Parts: sequence; C-alpha cells; structure tokens
Amino acid sequence: MIESIMYMGIGFLLAALIGVAVMPLVHARAVRLTARRLENTLPQSMEEIQAGKDLLRAEFAMSMRRLELVTEQLRGKMAGQLVELGTKGSTINRMKVERDVLKANITALKIQIEALRQVQPVPRRRQQAEGDLITVVRRWIPHRIHH
Repeated sequence: MIESIMYMGIGFLLAALIGVAVMPLVHARAVRLTARRLENTLPQSMEEIQAGKDLLRAEFAMSMRRLELVTEQLRGKMAGQLVELGTKGSTINRMKVERDVLKANITALKIQIEALRQVQPVPRRRQQAEGDLITVVRRWIPHRIHH
C-alpha cells in the first residue's frame, strides 16, 4: 500500500514539473496574442489617426442633421397646433357672444311674458282659448259632415 501511495506521489510531482515547464510557453503565447490585438486597435500612422477623426466628425455631422430634421418637423407640428388652437379659440369666443345674445333675448322674452301676464290674467286667457277652440270645432264638424 505504501508503494502505491509513493507511485501516486511521484506521478503528482512529475505532472507538476511538466506543468511548471509548459506554463511559461502558454504565458508567452497569451502575452504575444494580447500585444498583437492591442497593436491592431491602435492607429499605425498619422493618416489613420486623421481618418479616425474624420469618421468621428462625419458621424457627428449626420447625428446633428438628424436632430435638425426632427426639430424642424416638431416646429411645423407645433405651428399647426397653434393655428388649430387659434381657430378653436375664435370659435369659442364667437359662441360665447352668441350665447350672451341668446341670454339677453331670453331675458327680454321673460320680461315680455311678465308684462303680458300683468295685462291679462292667465285664467281668462284659458277661458278665451277654450271658447275659440269650441268655435273652431263647431265650424269644422258641420263642414265635414255635409261633404
């Protein structure tokens, strides 16, 4: 049993020794790949730097133009809404004037009704209206019977 534990220990130490020998190779490859990736992202010449700046300027100009177009559309929409509000406001004012005129007419008619009530009492008018109705019915009935 001790012999098997010793073989396992020797195997573990051998694996660790191989790992220590291989680790610098793996690390060097990782450093090399990272350095290459960083070099590829950085501009190599002044022309590349200038081209990057020009690209940024062009993107900024396009975004500004889009914002200007949206602003113009919103201003046009706002102007249309202001015109609509103005026409609705004038319609409301016209209707208020008409309402005031109608209120004045109603008040004048109420005054006339009160004046007529004071001149002629209500029961007499009903009696006269009933008499007029009977007269009209008597005239109408003989006319319809004979024809």
